[in-house]
Amino acid sequence: MAGFTPSTDAEYTLVVTVPQDRTLWRTAAAAAQPTVRVDPIIALHDVLASPGPNAAEAAEHVREPILEGTWRG
Repeated sequence: MAGFTPSTDAEYTLVVTVPQDRTLWRTAAAAAQPTVRVDPIIALHDVLASPGPNAAEAAEHVREPILEGTWRG
């Protein structure tokens, strides 16, 4: 438990929320780098929302590095 002690609602001093979506950790780490120019999830959303006939294929090129943890914004 990393040195934490269970407590009641009246006693706690810290709340930790761990998201189930593991891509949040990867994209947050990438976004913290000074060279990142765009949030990868926003980029993916924008590509999927584009009207072009190749949007799905283009989105796959954005999605794969997000899921693999190799996104380099």
